[in-house]
Amino acid sequence: MADRDQDLAVEYFLELDGTVHFVDEKCKYRVEIKAKRTDVTPERPHGLSYSLTLHDEKHERILGFDNAHPVPASKGPGGKRHKFHDHRHKYDKTRIC
Repeated sequence: MADRDQDLAVEYFLELDGTVHFVDEKCKYRVEIKAKRTDVTPERPHGLSYSLTLHDEKHERILGFDNAHPVPASKGPGGKRHKFHDHRHKYDKTRIC
C-alpha cells in the first residue's frame, strides 16, 4: 500500500472513533470502534491506539482486536513479551495478531 493510501486509511479509521454498528436485523450484535492518534513508538509503529470489538446481546465481548497492552508469547511469569501490542481477544483468550 502506498504511503498516501495508508495515510488515507488511517484518517478514515480515526473518523470511525466512537461509532457503534449493529450487524444483525434485531440489533443484538454490535461492533464498537475506538481509535486515537498516539505517538509513534516501537509498540505502536502506526501511531494509533485502537480497539475493534464485537459484542453479543448480553454486551459480552465475543471478538476484539486492540493494542492496549503487550501480550506474552508464552504463558507463565517468564513469558517473552512481543515488540508490538497488536493482538486479538476471542472470548476470554488473548492471542497475537
